[in-house]
Amino acid sequence: MDAGFFIDLLFPAACAACGARIARGALCGECRMAIVPHRTAFCGTCAAALPGMRSACHPRAPYVLGAAGNYRNPVLRTLIHALKFGRVKAAAGTLGDVIAHYAARLPIDLKGFSVIPVPIAKERRRERGFNQAELIAARVAEFFGLPIERDVLVRTAHRGPQSDIEDPAERRLNVRNCYAVLPRPGERTARAPGKVVLIDDVTTSGATFTESATALRAAGTRKILALAAAKSV
Repeated sequence: MDAGFFIDLLFPAACAACGARIARGALCGECRMAIVPHRTAFCGTCAAALPGMRSACHPRAPYVLGAAGNYRNPVLRTLIHALKFGRVKAAAGTLGDVIAHYAARLPIDLKGFSVIPVPIAKERRRERGFNQAELIAARVAEFFGLPIERDVLVRTAHRGPQSDIEDPAERRLNVRNCYAVLPRPGERTARAPGKVVLIDDVTTSGATFTESATALRAAGTRKILALAAAKSV
């Protein structure tokens, strides 16, 4: 038995949503069932539902959006906050599972895709101690048996958090030109995988996904499925 088993036995965890004692993870079974998953993917430009993954509204959208649930769902929102602001790392695994089970129902073959987490600024990472998108991405990659690329996409500028900005136009401006794919050591040209599953915890205006996708496409990515645990649009 691993050390984690004995730690869980001596110090049982609490559900992040209701506080009930649980053996492992971040949610009890009842709260987990309260997260209602979406049934479709969404347009990466206008967030309209895309039955069958086919876009009639914006066929040139930079990515297909996959959002597992709605940010208004109190359990899902609490789980995201527990990870992002409460530093409850166990929530990352649960959010990764929520995303993975949702994505597994989408009509898309992920063979040949690489998983890339949306990066955060170095200053934010030092403050928080981790990148929440990277922790979630690790679980999604494990679920699908896909490689995870942690150093392909980088954040090149440190600005105020998106969560402090309500206006969509200001959100887009706040992350404009903040992401890039840099050449690998010994190479002159920046290269990104041809097919990418881009991971973040939540999407609101879509600005972060759009800027990230723009950087990836400039470096050679052709297909992007942008997955988040929740969307508020």
